[in-house]
Amino acid sequence: MVNTEDFVSFEQARAVAFNRFTALLCQPEDDLLNSPDVFGTLRQAFELVDPDGGGCVERMQQAAKQTTAQELLVEYTRLFIGPFKMLVPPYSSLYLGSDRLMTEETVWVVNCYGKSGLEFDVQQLKDAPDHIAVETEFMYYLIHGEINELEAGNHDKALALWENQQEFFTRHYKKWVPRFCAKLESETGSDYYKKLSECLNRLVSHVNIPAFPN
Repeated sequence: MVNTEDFVSFEQARAVAFNRFTALLCQPEDDLLNSPDVFGTLRQAFELVDPDGGGCVERMQQAAKQTTAQELLVEYTRLFIGPFKMLVPPYSSLYLGSDRLMTEETVWVVNCYGKSGLEFDVQQLKDAPDHIAVETEFMYYLIHGEINELEAGNHDKALALWENQQEFFTRHYKKWVPRFCAKLESETGSDYYKKLSECLNRLVSHVNIPAFPN
């Protein structure tokens, strides 16, 4: 039987990790890259959910110190936007059997958002709903909500969010994000983005969702 306290601690660490990666997968900014809190809390999260992976966070932080936000912005644009094409598309639909955005898989993702209580206006979003930063923040949303409901004594609501997390992670997120990381690893010349891909891939490929406490 899973201990509820251990479950919550593990899930809190996973929630922190996904939340930090959401920020790191967005356009790089000086305040983010120079913040010891971002890498410090990410390293602490890894120490709990994947002790062998803590070193990759330190290497990513060191790589961030050796470059500038402007240099990373140029690389970010080259990789994820491009003047002519996206070298590393940040959209799940382009890794799951399609060569275009807004597919049936994208609709399934939006439906997952709605089923979990998120009001999602696609027309107001500045990017496609299956962007990696959006999906990564959704992972955080599911885990954070699950913990809050469990601590409030709402076992059934917490279980429903855990089941939604299981479905979204195993059926969708875990299938394409390692491919994204491999693509990023091969296309970038930036040590920072190589380390980012390594750390994100460890979180997704090596850290499983814990069993829900009875």
